[in-house]
Amino acid sequence: MISKKWTALTVFLLSMLLILGLATSCYASEGGVPPFPDIYKIGWTTVNFFILFAILYKFGYAPVMNMLEQRTNTIESSLQHAEELRAEVEQMRKEAQTNLAESRKEAQEIVARATKMAEETKNEILAKAQAEARAEKEKALAEIKAEKEQAVAELRDTAATLAIMAAEKVLGRALKDEDHQGMVKDFVKEAGDLLC
Repeated sequence: MISKKWTALTVFLLSMLLILGLATSCYASEGGVPPFPDIYKIGWTTVNFFILFAILYKFGYAPVMNMLEQRTNTIESSLQHAEELRAEVEQMRKEAQTNLAESRKEAQEIVARATKMAEETKNEILAKAQAEARAEKEKALAEIKAEKEQAVAELRDTAATLAIMAAEKVLGRALKDEDHQGMVKDFVKEAGDLLC
């Protein structure tokens, strides 16, 4: 790469030397373009050019090359830094996607747990309500049965009392307690099932 630079620079400088030499001889001649350029003028121009070139090379080439080298290094370091940043951003993007996927998974698990808990709570409430309803129903049936039995017992007592009163009227005399209880028991045995 350095040899290509030197070759290009040499060709450029020789081209400039030839152009400057011809231009100098054209302007120096009084009658326009001389038939043959003045070798003396071309020589001095060439010497001046090489002296100027040596001075520029001595004092200008190294700083310019250092500046270009620094610029190249700066650009390369900037490109390397940009590549590192790109890799870091890519890594951060992947981490963000991973975190997002984990967050979504956790959210789905939370929703699933909440749904399951809601379903279990609903089932518990329904079971409790059904148990309470059964208990209330059984309690009501027990109360109805007790009331029914009490009403049947009262009805038996009333029927027995009425039967005894009718028997007293038919017999025309008052019955003793023993007769009374015996008749009630007989009546209950015979008519007890019919009254229910």
